[in-house]
Amino acid sequence: MGRRCLLITAVLALLALSTEGCSDSTGIVQGQVLVFSPVPHPGTTTTLPVARFESTVEAQHGAQIVAREQVAPGAQFRFSLAAGTYDLTATGVPFCHARATIVAGQTINVNVRCVEP
Repeated sequence: MGRRCLLITAVLALLALSTEGCSDSTGIVQGQVLVFSPVPHPGTTTTLPVARFESTVEAQHGAQIVAREQVAPGAQFRFSLAAGTYDLTATGVPFCHARATIVAGQTINVNVRCVEP
């Protein structure tokens, strides 16, 4: 019995050491696709969102598209991505772009902003 307890203790100690320093290396980016008018609206000094369109949001890291999600009007996209910097674009709507820097273990909100031509 003593030998078995020693063996179990040794295995548990090795497991604890093998997982030390391990952490989740992904983070979350979420947001909406917003379309803005190219000029300020009357009575304001800023542009306002004029519409929310159905589109496909893509996350690109370097030259590679690493995630893609269909987004309904007014809905949010949500990606779990490895830590790093990504370009976010929306298809079906012109002039859309956002940049997101993912930090492991964190959730950030980034809207893909589009400007009407």
